[in-house]
Amino acid sequence: MASVEDYNCTNLAQPLKHYYLLISYGLIFIVGLVGNVTSIGIYLIKMRPWKSSSIIMVNLALTDLLYVLSLPFLIHYYNNGELWTLGDFMCRFVRFGFHFNLYGSILFLTCIAIFRYVVVKKPLLAAQVQQKFWGIVACAIVWIIAADDYILKGARQQDLLVTS
Repeated sequence: MASVEDYNCTNLAQPLKHYYLLISYGLIFIVGLVGNVTSIGIYLIKMRPWKSSSIIMVNLALTDLLYVLSLPFLIHYYNNGELWTLGDFMCRFVRFGFHFNLYGSILFLTCIAIFRYVVVKKPLLAAQVQQKFWGIVACAIVWIIAADDYILKGARQQDLLVTS
């Protein structure tokens, strides 16, 4: 049991990590899981015909869902005193989910902004930009860039570990 001296006003990192992160991650998990599954379900079942923006939005929700599904493992990590007991694969999966969500979300939102810009600024191209094909191409590029960035970082880190 920690003494009172361990929890003074200058040593807030541990209680913050233990309580704040656990509660925040738990709330984000619940809201994110319900929200993303609901939005993906609505897009898959109700939204027809699909346009490029719909395809991008589904992929944005998928990247968010990937991150949300990694949160219970982070909750376990912080609840376990920052001791990772779930193995190397799960550690890499959780980190991949975080980084992929970070880069993927930024890139998917950028795609939405670019597509909207084209629709407003170049109205004659609006019909072409809203075709499924361009949504699929944009999403494929985003998935490749976001995954590749993490994979290359992992390979570079492994090289550093081997050479040092």
